[in-house]
Amino acid sequence: MDISITAQVIPQGLLIPRAAIHEWLERDIEVIKDKERIIIQPKPAPRTEKERVLQILESSGLLVKPQWKPTSPPVSPAERAEMAKKFGVGRTLSEIVIEEREERW
Repeated sequence: MDISITAQVIPQGLLIPRAAIHEWLERDIEVIKDKERIIIQPKPAPRTEKERVLQILESSGLLVKPQWKPTSPPVSPAERAEMAKKFGVGRTLSEIVIEEREERW
């Protein structure tokens, strides 16, 4: 989207015709006034409530994205099968728990 604007530099700053500003406001452009500048940019895409809340929490420092990285390489299917054989021997956990409860009674 190209908008041609005839602006003038005057001692007070940059002079932009009102018609251009009204046209910007009708389009998907927002004008942000700051103390020392005016920013003209495309309007951000509408966000969901969840995205908005997450962005607010992150900007306030209450939400930090996890920096976790795996420290060991993933286990191969062969190693996984071998560990299943080793740890699969014996009784199930539910049997052990039931037996311990019966001993306490």
